[in-house]
Amino acid sequence: MTNIQTTYVGVNEVKQPVNVDLREAIPVYRRILNEKSVRELIVVEKTTMVVLRGHGVLEALRLLSADKVPVFQVDSSKVKVKSLQPGLRPITLEAVIKAGVEGPRLPYKSFDVQIEEEIPSIEVDLNELNVWKRVGGRRLRVYDSTMELLYEDWPTPLVKLRFFSSEDRSVWAKLEGANPYSNSVKDRIGWSMIMSALEEGKLGDILYEATSTNTGIAITAIANLLGRKTRLFIPKTIQKASDVFLKVLGADVVRVPVGLTVEAIEEVDAKSKSEGATHLNQFENDANFKVHLKYTAKEIDEQLESRGLKPDCIVGGLGTSGHMSAISIYFKSKYGGSVKIVGVQPAPNEVIPGIRRIETGMKWIHWVDFDQVIDVKRNEAIEGALTVARKEGLLIGLSAGAVFHAFTKIAEDGGVYVLVFPDTGYKYVEQFEEYFHSV
Repeated sequence: MTNIQTTYVGVNEVKQPVNVDLREAIPVYRRILNEKSVRELIVVEKTTMVVLRGHGVLEALRLLSADKVPVFQVDSSKVKVKSLQPGLRPITLEAVIKAGVEGPRLPYKSFDVQIEEEIPSIEVDLNELNVWKRVGGRRLRVYDSTMELLYEDWPTPLVKLRFFSSEDRSVWAKLEGANPYSNSVKDRIGWSMIMSALEEGKLGDILYEATSTNTGIAITAIANLLGRKTRLFIPKTIQKASDVFLKVLGADVVRVPVGLTVEAIEEVDAKSKSEGATHLNQFENDANFKVHLKYTAKEIDEQLESRGLKPDCIVGGLGTSGHMSAISIYFKSKYGGSVKIVGVQPAPNEVIPGIRRIETGMKWIHWVDFDQVIDVKRNEAIEGALTVARKEGLLIGLSAGAVFHAFTKIAEDGGVYVLVFPDTGYKYVEQFEEYFHSV
């Protein structure tokens, strides 16, 4: 870049004055990832670094975990703001700058800018923005806090399942049970939702959440670090051990007469509003989806790339749909149709903790493309967990067992398969015991 006004700056140095709708940012994210480059400068006011144009590009680069962004700095004297909110108070340049510096943010696409200066055209490779960091944790694994232990210890392990691999086929398990609080993938969304609410000034003194166990453990653990309390609403169908784990952490546990966690959302939402609590709502909160787009999906890609591999098929369970929807967007955007994305749900009238059927209501799955969704029975999930335990020595949870069983139904003799194992099996003693008594 030769123009003196066009520079790279740290992504956190740039101030976003608008709330970018995630669904508006996803197409920009897809395009950038597909092209592996940025072709639009982010225009900022030079003294404050508030974004005037390119809000979607900035959001997309943040979702890609870029360290730097390309900006074009302009003097405020060369900027005119046009309000796009007829009938409301006109938005001025001063209002835009205030929204970026102090907040609150303005609505997305609520204004446009005219700049009395030619904006250079660019094409910046994502490598220059340090998007591909070659993810890797600390080798000696020493941390200054348990919160740091969570996010600084990412990526979670990707391990080859040698018993199920061959000369022509490699099978890899993404072990989300390595996360420290709930020993599950839910640590990621608990952290993301709480940090997002904290950043937006919306985190109250007590947090309410409907959970089948893992999200509740994650939220309570992190809430404890921040001096907050939690009240968790658990379906009657969930194992009794969950109450014990959550009470050890100090949560207030309420059993509700529903079969699925999602069925308790309306009750939890109403109670949180009437009682002045914060309802994070893992089923609707975009911080769930974002953390997987920024981290989980990229981790899998970079971990495989470190072995010179690209996935042919990724298999994972559908609960909130957050992690598999993000994985689908990432890999379909970067590699197109060459990567098959397979979701896993319980068969009709079956209950498998952590996953549920699409028709019970999922947000993000409707934004993306899945090549196949496979039904799995509860006993098949348990038997999948037993097979992995007895062949690979890993005690995985029931949703992970369902993922493994789905893999066995679609596996071909060749290719690179990734199985996302959401948690470990230690919480499911009751289900394993019940199975052993029945066979």
